[in-house]
Amino acid sequence: MSGRQATRWTGRRRRTLRRCVGLMIALVVMLMMMRVVDVIIVRVSHKALAIPWTSVSARADDLWSDLPLKCKRRLVGSMPTEGSDAWELVRARSVSYANMGREARERGIAAFDVNARATQGLRVDDMFTRDGDGKIKPNLLHLDVPVRAIVIPFPVGVVSAMLHRGTLKHLAKFGFQEDVDVYVQNEEMFHASMFHASHHIEEHAVSASEALEEERRIRSITTKFCPINAVLERVTVTSGGVVLAGWQVARDTWNSKSGEPSEFRAALRDALPKSPTKQLVSDVNIIHTTLARLTRPPKGRRGDDGRLAKDLAFALTDELCGLEITLDRAWFVREHHKLALALRGAVDKVDMPFECHSH
Repeated sequence: MSGRQATRWTGRRRRTLRRCVGLMIALVVMLMMMRVVDVIIVRVSHKALAIPWTSVSARADDLWSDLPLKCKRRLVGSMPTEGSDAWELVRARSVSYANMGREARERGIAAFDVNARATQGLRVDDMFTRDGDGKIKPNLLHLDVPVRAIVIPFPVGVVSAMLHRGTLKHLAKFGFQEDVDVYVQNEEMFHASMFHASHHIEEHAVSASEALEEERRIRSITTKFCPINAVLERVTVTSGGVVLAGWQVARDTWNSKSGEPSEFRAALRDALPKSPTKQLVSDVNIIHTTLARLTRPPKGRRGDDGRLAKDLAFALTDELCGLEITLDRAWFVREHHKLALALRGAVDKVDMPFECHSH
């Protein structure tokens, strides 16, 4: 090969190498942009309906009288037509979510009293222990009969990350220290409890074959049930110190079917006749998920817990209201520790997608 040919060959190799490097860089940038665009779309879309000229009817204004104005505007664009049967379910859910925080607003956060029962008959000291530095960690209580529950997990992604970051940001603004004054829910385990085949208050043990039959019956429901298009209405702080996100079922924006929680629970009740008569979630319409658990007042802040509960809930609602998410599956879980999903205990789960089959 002559010197001129060698030079041409070297030049071709360099151009080819540059093209390959350029393509690799473009691919990386494209992937990063897809992620960024995804984040931007979610961040903007849940606030886009808060445009100043969005009208809020007198009925909606009355229903959400305690919510920020921009939150009302976001919700109006996502909710079913007023006066419809679906709107009546919206109203019922909204009243339930507001009532969840009423006792805390009016009487303070009872969970801050060491003798008060915070969640499912447990005190804060039952759920958590403290080390020498004052850090809290879950106190996992073993169950001889595992809790068997059907829950709806929240997809791990942009929305769950925004829920987690928003919660941390506002807790810090109000003086709460993570793992000292408050236990923050793992964002990969956000979920809504739907139904219990057995719980620790009313235990129903089953054999291996009976457990498989339960699983078969639950799956026969999830194959027919449609994904739930959910929109966050408000965040509430309960008397038990639980920071809860309350969700509505959004209207079918894209003409798709959207599942209704009450229908899912009714189907589970029919399929599991031996399940506890008294369910831990008594309101069949709601979809709510725990964001955090307050264990004591922030350092240096004593007194008006009611005002604290109200202001924290308002700030979180103002930040997160209008977030939309599609809930497309259920888990049939066996919790081997009390509140295992919440406290990172031992859990077995069977994944059951909502397939929306008509037959």
